[in-house]
Amino acid sequence: MNHSVFKDLVPSYIENLTSDETNKQMEEHMEQCAECREYFKEMQEDLIVERTHEQKDEKKNIDYLKKVRSKNRKKIFAITGSLLALFLLLSISYYFLFVHMWIADENNVETTIQQQNQTTTLTFQSKNDNRYLLAMLQPGDKEYVDTIIIYENWNILADTKINYFSEVATDHQNGSEITYTFLDENTLLLPDGTEKKLTDEDIIHIQYKDRTEEIQLKDLYNAENNN
Repeated sequence: MNHSVFKDLVPSYIENLTSDETNKQMEEHMEQCAECREYFKEMQEDLIVERTHEQKDEKKNIDYLKKVRSKNRKKIFAITGSLLALFLLLSISYYFLFVHMWIADENNVETTIQQQNQTTTLTFQSKNDNRYLLAMLQPGDKEYVDTIIIYENWNILADTKINYFSEVATDHQNGSEITYTFLDENTLLLPDGTEKKLTDEDIIHIQYKDRTEEIQLKDLYNAENNN
């Protein structure tokens, strides 16, 4: 094997790409030729240096990619955290603005009692334009004791697309009503159609934030308008 052919085959030989026959010829040639042995060593060293540089460059690229991914993860976590915090803030705000109701202060409530024929209607109206009231009737278990709890809520954003509960607010713009139907001053007609003979024990509790007002049903029959 001449020198030129040997030198041409050295890169492939180092990479283990040559055949066994070729390897044998090259090894025999290096045993006989000091120049080619030296050439082989130089090529081998250069290849080792080159591969070392490539490994360093590859490691730098990997480290860079890791840093980029780490930064991207931090950005994603930060954005996700911000969006979650915003969602929670909006949810809490929506709840307290539109869903949450509290028992009204008596001073913020205008109460009117109206009688027409045998029907007496109690109307509870908020004195604040940006709020509405909801009177919740809770019938008692013993005798006839009603508890009317006056709840209050904000009356803003009437668009039902934004505020699902605006329909409730709209329905109670003119006040929240509780109605009683009497057959006479001593007889109440119950919702199920039965008659209830009234006694002094039959009362209504109107519950406000700091006070509960008590009204006898017998007195309600002849009640005059109140403010």
